[in-house]
Amino acid sequence: RLALLPTAMAAGAAVLFVHGPDAVSGRRPSSGALAGRFVVAARALAPGEVALRAPALGALLHEQHQGRRCDWCFCALGSTSGGAGKSLRCSRCKVVFYCGRACQEADWKAGHKIECGARSVLEQALEASGLRGGDAALKDALLAARCVRASSAAAATTATSEGSSSRLRLLSDLETLGGSSSRSGLLSDLETLEGRLEADEQSVFRHIADVVATSVPQLLPGAAEGSAAQAVFDALCRFRNNNFAVVDELFLALGAGCFPHAAALNHSCAPNCLLAYELTPGQAPHHVVRVMENIAEGAELTHSYVELALPSWERQASLQEVYGFSCACSSCSSGAHTLTDTKLVAGAGDVGAVLRAPSGAYAEYASAPPPRCPLPPAPPSPERDAALARADALINEAAGEEAAEKELNLLNTVCRLRSRWLNPRHMDLAEAHAVAHKAAMAAGDWAEAAEHCQRVVEQYLEVYPVWHPMIGIQMHVLAELRESAGASKEALSWYRRALDILRLTHGEKHSMVEDLRGRLRE
Repeated sequence: RLALLPTAMAAGAAVLFVHGPDAVSGRRPSSGALAGRFVVAARALAPGEVALRAPALGALLHEQHQGRRCDWCFCALGSTSGGAGKSLRCSRCKVVFYCGRACQEADWKAGHKIECGARSVLEQALEASGLRGGDAALKDALLAARCVRASSAAAATTATSEGSSSRLRLLSDLETLGGSSSRSGLLSDLETLEGRLEADEQSVFRHIADVVATSVPQLLPGAAEGSAAQAVFDALCRFRNNNFAVVDELFLALGAGCFPHAAALNHSCAPNCLLAYELTPGQAPHHVVRVMENIAEGAELTHSYVELALPSWERQASLQEVYGFSCACSSCSSGAHTLTDTKLVAGAGDVGAVLRAPSGAYAEYASAPPPRCPLPPAPPSPERDAALARADALINEAAGEEAAEKELNLLNTVCRLRSRWLNPRHMDLAEAHAVAHKAAMAAGDWAEAAEHCQRVVEQYLEVYPVWHPMIGIQMHVLAELRESAGASKEALSWYRRALDILRLTHGEKHSMVEDLRGRLRE
């Protein structure tokens, strides 16, 4: 047992941050990582409980949402009572929008007064410098500068309490039940990849940092040019594997954010926590670590860094390429995912794997199978390969079709072709049903939408943990479709199952949860 757990419990904290292997017991994080931080429960935690909540050190709304969502709290414009249905736009830069006066004032104090006139100058300087991918570079530069300013201010005022071991640190401002913190953490809390980045990537980061320091030094007030450039470069090196996509209630990305506390959680392909976000008018986005399973005192808290619907060898490859480690979680080490892996890639009758070669052709897979796929290729079949190639062409054609009914017809054909030649849980067939479901909804064909939605739910139940929010969200949609078709008994069952999941993933007071309760009462 960790030596500081009694101290953490006495302080009322929900979690304890551990730096490197536990200096007392020699314990390592369950992901197999050999360095960095990890997080353990300071007391027993129950499903649905919030283990940790904290604001962003810095966040930036994606460009496609500007003018539709508030640049400070990320809430939809016109959807908040504080804004009285009216949005506000910065009259100076005319770039950022707010849902109300409270957000505008909060953002001005937090740094928009510095960025307002500097943003266009920075954008022009980055373009003039010849840096490719100008919009991405601008976002990186702005977010890095925001985080450097916030971290510098926090470091000057924040003191941490040290325990008996220098490798164990308890956040002193964590509250008892919610694990809530008013502090975001520091950039220095994040692991830097400076020594492990490719030379080209380091060069781009240096380029961005130099442009910020020379063209808009006002973004980092009080810093000398050399130190400003180094501070931005250091932030970019820490962002590489530690930033998060800030998502909405449907888990669609709205922007990017830096959350040092949440970055301490390690990966697991069998996670016990969910990372979500709270968007509240007047406040910066907050990350929320929700407990999804019973976690014993001293046990590690984990969430998933990669898409869990992928076969295990693709998850492993992604983790190695992006994060630099081979996952040793309970799912990977036990082989618990082997049966699901087989279904995700097998042909009809489970005779072997049916996958595309790097060229995109199914016929070439047999001669060059992915090195990490444990299944042998399915026996050659020109008829199968031709049918699947036709399905690929049709799904591409459907993507460019403007008429929803025609798009749906094309996608139904794709589903029929893939259903004949692939396992019912094959990931290519699942993709076809998901796209067809959206097309059916757009076409207003509720019967088709329900059938494709049913297939999507079945796929999610196969690949995700039973508590995964995407299962609950899709069950909610399926229940509405079944209810509209008059299948009240079936709809009631799906509503109940959706409620059981979403009350954990979204919280008891979330609007979707309240809506589900209302439907069940009716």
